[in-house]
Amino acid sequence: MKTLKFTPYKHFHSGILKSDFLPFLHALKSLNMKILKSTLLSLAVIFSVMPFTVKGQGENHCGSDAMRKELITQHPEILQQEKELDAYTREFIANYHPQAGSRSATPFIIPLVFHVINQAGSENISDAQIYSEMKIMNDNWNRRNADTSVVIPSFKSLIGDMAIEYRLANRDPNGNVCTGIDRVYSVQTYMGNDYSKLDNWPRDKYMNVWVVRSMMDGVAGYAYYPGSVDALFNTPARDGVILLQNYIGAIGTGSFGNSRTLTHEIGHCFNLKHCWGDSNDPGVACGDDDANDTPVTKGWASCPSAANAKICTPGLIENYQNFMEYSYCSHMFSIDQTTRVAAALNSDKSDRNNLWTPANLAATGTDDTIYDKAKPIAEFGIAKRFVCVGQNAQFLCVTDTSEVDNYLWTFSNADVATSTSRNPIVQFQQPGWQTVSLKVANTAGDSTKTKTSLVFVSYDHALFQAPFTQDFEDPYVFSSGWASANYDNNGTAFSYSNQGAHAGTGCGVLNNYFANADHDIDEIVSPGYDLSQLPTTQRTLTFDYSWASASQSFALHTADSMNVFASTDCGVTWSNIYKKGTHSGTATLLNAGSITGYFTPTNAQLWWKQVSINLAAVLIKPNVMFRFQVLSAVGGNNFYIDNINIGSQATAIEDLSSVSEISIFPNPSRGDATLNLDLSKAGNLSVKVYDIQGKEVMNIFEGWLNAGEEQMTIEGSSKLSAGVYIVNVKAGDSVIQRKLVIQ
Repeated sequence: MKTLKFTPYKHFHSGILKSDFLPFLHALKSLNMKILKSTLLSLAVIFSVMPFTVKGQGENHCGSDAMRKELITQHPEILQQEKELDAYTREFIANYHPQAGSRSATPFIIPLVFHVINQAGSENISDAQIYSEMKIMNDNWNRRNADTSVVIPSFKSLIGDMAIEYRLANRDPNGNVCTGIDRVYSVQTYMGNDYSKLDNWPRDKYMNVWVVRSMMDGVAGYAYYPGSVDALFNTPARDGVILLQNYIGAIGTGSFGNSRTLTHEIGHCFNLKHCWGDSNDPGVACGDDDANDTPVTKGWASCPSAANAKICTPGLIENYQNFMEYSYCSHMFSIDQTTRVAAALNSDKSDRNNLWTPANLAATGTDDTIYDKAKPIAEFGIAKRFVCVGQNAQFLCVTDTSEVDNYLWTFSNADVATSTSRNPIVQFQQPGWQTVSLKVANTAGDSTKTKTSLVFVSYDHALFQAPFTQDFEDPYVFSSGWASANYDNNGTAFSYSNQGAHAGTGCGVLNNYFANADHDIDEIVSPGYDLSQLPTTQRTLTFDYSWASASQSFALHTADSMNVFASTDCGVTWSNIYKKGTHSGTATLLNAGSITGYFTPTNAQLWWKQVSINLAAVLIKPNVMFRFQVLSAVGGNNFYIDNINIGSQATAIEDLSSVSEISIFPNPSRGDATLNLDLSKAGNLSVKVYDIQGKEVMNIFEGWLNAGEEQMTIEGSSKLSAGVYIVNVKAGDSVIQRKLVIQ
């Protein structure tokens, strides 16, 4: 096995990077041939002098340490794998003796693939934005970034040169010509966690990078150490980097100030720690990253002056300009960090030692800088998933424009049968799910994608007069007016069931027992109802549900939640009229406890909970549609819904004899909190907040409430100082109290 050896003391020559000249190759599409390297050299030089605009300090940081700790909690055996890699690294460093000035003339090449997870929005970043990121990252890793000139004097002689070149793959896992950019249409772009890492390519051949619209916990991205994801059966699919779309490149949605996040995260993939160690909170305690030339530091979440960067060791300036910091003024790796990366690339942990082998470079099409043109891969979405007959439906091609010469759309039941526009607008003439196909082509070939459950067309008028009850007794309920929407077309979806009903013989069920993704989104959508004649006392929407967890620690499953929406304009806009579950910022939705097997409730009341929603006056219209959305989680179980009643008659009494459930979330809170009440009867209620001495400090509510679930905001951010409070709920003669902590 070849050993990676290099010295960071000399700059690599201004080499030709495939990532540097790909944008210019697209301009030469008429040449159906491979481009000569001599021509490409001049193009690379042009790209290398393009200016960048530097953005101010970013707001999001890295989630790697937090995700690693969570993984260790689930699989403590990871610690042994990391220990083995640490031992190998120490031995490698002890025997690593590069000669000054002898850096390898050939950089070690790492094939990359970008998986752009998108819903046809701004997160579907362009190829050019990815090429911009490749240029920036290769400059960073090869000490070619011009701003090394502003590194403070005490670290100038310690700037490391990794001698590693990243190239976009030119062959996919099946050996087909590709661009190294894989576009995946999925709602997982909104989730940003391990389950968003779709369509992973083999990690022994490619470094996987996933790009999403939003990230869990508000981080910019994260990656695992090679020792963290080496041996577990399910971790190879997690290996790589996931990050926000606006942290890619310096054009499009990106900015130069954020563009070094990928440089930082791939550092983790090659076993580089944060400069303060394995804590995810810089500034908490002094720590070390096991690189000898980066001083012990607390870490920096902003850019200090050199004079103020002497915290952990008196008189010693810390390396706040390191790419593995959070300072957003990063300009360098250190020499000893290059050695740690060399150790990771020579280790077999997580197959890092296979990435740069000649055989793999040939297999991935990265063994030279000649670009083979790839055929475009068809993929598309839609601006509005639910429309009515005769309403505009705009389709969105998400294949990059630089790869496509021709488009051909085919529609069923539409005002046009075909279209050659990139983003056509059509009107469907028949209700139901519609079949849509897109064929894209260029001089290298073509591909076609067909979808049968992307757009649902409803009637343009109400089908039923309220009051109305959907009791799911019709086995064909989801093919006769109601729609079951499975956004990612996976194994979990709403369907009719003749088992588990709360009343009668039928109900709706979401088979979440088989969930294989967190925050999977599934919905059922009603036909239109005429609510215009409902009297004030009947303006309610009620339904029964039953939801269990497959985990004994079901209370920890925070991804389960439900939202109910209403539309008065045929699905053009939707109003959120109900939310429950911790993903929605409220208490848990699970009501049936932990059932380790496939959950099917009986009709006994203990398995069920009723929700009652007051319908605002703005919803009392001639054609109103309702949408029930469930976000489910791995480790959850089945969700059942029954007896959806629109316009039921409410029965009220003057006082409440009980409050069946009360919870406060979050608690402790750093600001506002939400009080959730489940009222078994309608009547008068008061909610007040007292301080620890018994003094009333806030009157939240006094008045009449209908039966069902209610939510109230406790304004902790503006009206309560830090401390302990008592939330006092009085219903008739009974009083219920809960402690609230404001931090």
